[in-house]
Amino acid sequence: MKLDLRKIYRFDPIPRKDDGSLPSGGDVYYECTDCKGVVSSVPHIVSACECGNLSGKGGAVEIKTPANVTPLRGKLK
Repeated sequence: MKLDLRKIYRFDPIPRKDDGSLPSGGDVYYECTDCKGVVSSVPHIVSACECGNLSGKGGAVEIKTPANVTPLRGKLK
C-alpha cells in the first residue's frame, strides 16, 4: 500500500545540520530528489521511496545516497 504523505502534511524544507548530516525527529521527513518520494526520518512501519534510495522500518531509515535527500518538516494540513 502506497500512502501519499503530501495529502496529509504540508512540508517545508529545513537545513541540514552544521556537519552536513540530516536532522531527524518525529516531525522530520526525507524527500528523495530522484523520485520525489517522502519517508519519515523515524519510520515505524515499512516505508520506502519508489527508487529505493530511502527505506526504513522500526524507527530507523537507510539512505543509499544522502546527497539526493532533502530534509523536510511536516505539519498536518
